[in-house]
Amino acid sequence: MARKKAAVSANNLSDLIKKFARNDVIAELEKEYQTHNSRDIPLSQIDDSPFIKKAIFSPERIEELGKSVKEKGIFSPLVVRPAGSHYEVILGRKRYFGAKKAGLETVPCVICQVSDEETLLMILADSRDQRDSNIVEMALLYDELIRRFHYRQKTLANLSHQSRSQVTNSLRLLTLPDSIIREVSKGRLSYGHARAIAPLSEEEIYEAVRLIHKNHLSVRETEFLAKTLGSKAQKDNLLEQLEEVTGAIKISVGRKSCYFGFPSEEEKEKFIQFLFTKEPPFSKK
Repeated sequence: MARKKAAVSANNLSDLIKKFARNDVIAELEKEYQTHNSRDIPLSQIDDSPFIKKAIFSPERIEELGKSVKEKGIFSPLVVRPAGSHYEVILGRKRYFGAKKAGLETVPCVICQVSDEETLLMILADSRDQRDSNIVEMALLYDELIRRFHYRQKTLANLSHQSRSQVTNSLRLLTLPDSIIREVSKGRLSYGHARAIAPLSEEEIYEAVRLIHKNHLSVRETEFLAKTLGSKAQKDNLLEQLEEVTGAIKISVGRKSCYFGFPSEEEKEKFIQFLFTKEPPFSKK
């Protein structure tokens, strides 16, 4: 019985991948939904998708979206799904924020009953096919599909029409502090800059971002900066270990010199003895 369930699950996954890997899947879905009866729903009853809330728009972008809605109206209904007494946006997120900025009270919607998994795949396909797709949004969707539905990166690469390494690099963005993720989402820090600093410690990341903005660093310059900061962290760690081993209270390294400071004459003599005997005569107790 368990095997049969597993087989059904595998077939369902195969069908979903085949469906959502297509280039025209969102266009076909929207065309299909346009034949359904839409209804006006108060904006106060519609919420943003909980899966991609961290992928926020900049105030400037929201201003543009609001202006577009004021001038052109809502040209296509939003696709939403029930969520308790409210609804969640599936397709039409930009129209949703544009309508809110424009001060509309209601928006036309098609109500769709779909699972969390299919909702994630619909949003992923929509984000993939947009020219100005948000890399943070893609990363959040990847993460949800991996954690909750055990998708492999190879499968996500197929669904998003990207390489596996691109999926991996996108996911690394989520290791950044939330404030930096917001900067990437708003377009104030590029994907290339964020990818370069992702391996650094939190303190180094904030310092790198400060220098990026202050000096208007290119991605290549940022990659060099990340190597420099990373090397500095490694050097500091090595110096701390050396202080522990030698008994020194301070070690500083210059271009052509190295200074060792000791808490006492006795500790200094022990260190000198170590240099000649190559046996550590001291111990930390």
